[in-house]
This record gives sequence, C-alpha cells and structure tokens, in this order.
Amino acid sequence: MEQNQPQTSQANEIDLPELICALWSQKILILVCVVVVTCMTAAYAFMATPVYETTVQMLPPRVSDLVGYNAASELTEDAAKSSSVQSSVQDTDEGIKTITPNEAYAIFLKHLASDTVRQEFFERYYLPGHSIPTDRSGIQWLHEKLDDELTIIPPKKPTDLVSEITLEGHDPAVIAAWANDYVNIALARARQELLDNLAGYIQVRGNSIAKQITVLSTIARGMRDNQIVRTKDALSIAESIGLEVPPAGAPLIAISGQHASATNTFSNGDLMYLRGAKALRSELAQLEQRQNDEAYTPELPGLRKAQALLQSVELTPKNLTAAIIDKAATEPEDPIKPQKALILALGVILGIMLGLFAALMRHIFRQP
Repeated sequence: MEQNQPQTSQANEIDLPELICALWSQKILILVCVVVVTCMTAAYAFMATPVYETTVQMLPPRVSDLVGYNAASELTEDAAKSSSVQSSVQDTDEGIKTITPNEAYAIFLKHLASDTVRQEFFERYYLPGHSIPTDRSGIQWLHEKLDDELTIIPPKKPTDLVSEITLEGHDPAVIAAWANDYVNIALARARQELLDNLAGYIQVRGNSIAKQITVLSTIARGMRDNQIVRTKDALSIAESIGLEVPPAGAPLIAISGQHASATNTFSNGDLMYLRGAKALRSELAQLEQRQNDEAYTPELPGLRKAQALLQSVELTPKNLTAAIIDKAATEPEDPIKPQKALILALGVILGIMLGLFAALMRHIFRQP
C-alpha cells in the first residue's frame, strides 16, 4: 500500500510541459474560438448605435448683468425711505435688497436642478422627440431614460464657480440643441423669479402707499369739513354780537410755544369768534373753495414721492441674467459608446480565455 501512494501522487501531478504541448496541439481550436468571439464583439462594436455626449458649462453672472435689477432695487429702497419721512410710525421696510452675482447664481443653480425645469424640458423637447406610445408606461420609461442621459454637475466646493450639464443621445445635433435649451429654460426661470420678486414687492408696496394716500386724503377732507363747520359757527356768533374785526390788543396770534394753547383756543376752540366776522368770512370762503388738502397734510409729500419712485421702476431690466453660458453645447464628433478599441481588445482576451478553456477540457476528457 505504501508503494501505491507515490504512484497515485505522481498521477495527480500536472505535467506542465505536457500540458503546453497538449494545448499547442489544439491551437486550431483556440484560434477558432478567438476568431469567433472577436468577430462577435466586432459586430457589436460596429453595429451598435453610437451614443454621443455634449456638455454646457455655466458661470456666475457679471456685475453688469445685474445693474438693471439692482438699480430698480435701489429705487425701492429710496421709496421706502421717502414713505417713512415725517411719519409718526416707524417703517421697517427697507425696499427689496440688491443682489450679488453669487446670490443670483444660487437661484439659477436651484432652478437648474429643479424638477420643474426638468419636467418643462421633458414636455417641450424630450417627449416630442421620441416616437413611442405616450401611454403611462411609455412616459415612465422616457422619464427614466432622461434621468440616465441627463447629468447636472453643480460646483463641488464653495470656491468653485463652474457648473455643468451633460446630455447623452444618439443624434449629435439634437442633444446639442437640447442641452442648450435645458439651460435656457433654467435661465428663464431664474430671471422670472427675480422679476417676480421685484414686481411683487412693488405691487404690494404700491398698494399700501396708495391706500395710505387715500386714507390721509379722506382724513384731510374730513378735517376741512369740520373746520368749515367750526368757522361757520364762529362767524354766526361774531355776526350776532356785531364783532366785525377783533378788538384792539386781543391775543389772536401766538408765536412762541408758551402761547400755543391760547392760539389753539382762538383758532379752533370756543373763542374763535373773537377773530371777527371779516376774517372768518374770508377764511370760510377759502376753505370752501379749496380743491386740494395735500399741502395741509405733512405725510402726503413723502408718500407721493415714494409712489412716483415705485412707478418709475423698470420691471423688465435689460441684460438681466442669473448665470452666463461659458461654453455652449456643440455637436460631438466622436461617440462615447461603444468604445470599439476596448471592445475588440476585450473580445480577443475573452476569445483566448475561452479557447484555452475549451482546449483544456478537450485534453482532460481525451485522457484515458
């Protein structure tokens, strides 16, 4: 039994030179496998529909791109200051704030990655560009296809400025146009948000100022009506006692602050008749002929100025943009898929491995 053990061990050992000779003897089989597999991979590489990729690069806007918007925001700030002049109520409104390029760029990046922009692009361009059934399953498949083909790359660090979108597809001209269209949709959405913020503030603030003007004008008219009634009453008293002019030395007009109460009494109080019928008739005629009480309402000039400033704001400033296109999408020349050289190389390697495996199996089964 001890003599049979070394013989069994030697039988199980692989004779490498013999194996190499056996494989070499089946070189035709190996070559056939290499040729067949390489031809199959080559057919795939050259017959598969090529996939292209295009890229759009964006940067933050220039300061000059926001001049129109910031000029409008400064007018709203001036309007807020004007409306609070001579007002007894402290107005905390400071107008709509100016915006920096980075703040505008952040608004653009928000829209660039939003589902709203993606859905608008899908409905306007992507869906009409594919001739498939528009049932629920077909639309769902297209959504998933778009998610695979469209990639948004925001700035990776706070110090980075460049953002990108890449779009894959089979038609170079179509994907280049679509990529630019997608960015333009995001730009339009960002611009509209800035304009809506400006217009919304102006509308709300303008309505508030208009209501204040209306209320103050109504109050001023009411005060004039009350003054007319008091003047008529005082005139009636003065005429009934025959007081045409005030008596000599009567303190009808006070200049210093210490006589303010006396002045108010003679002007608006019970002693108003002491001013005399002549003066009261003249004042009554002036009150009844007055068409505008604005000059007697100190709050109105500031509100009128604020209203005029708001009305002068340009709601569609030119050259307003939240980002600039640093590199527009162009038609790619070389496809990214399939990579023919790589596929052919992998086909040769796979063919060699398959041929060696087939030759080895054939050698093993042919052994006695």
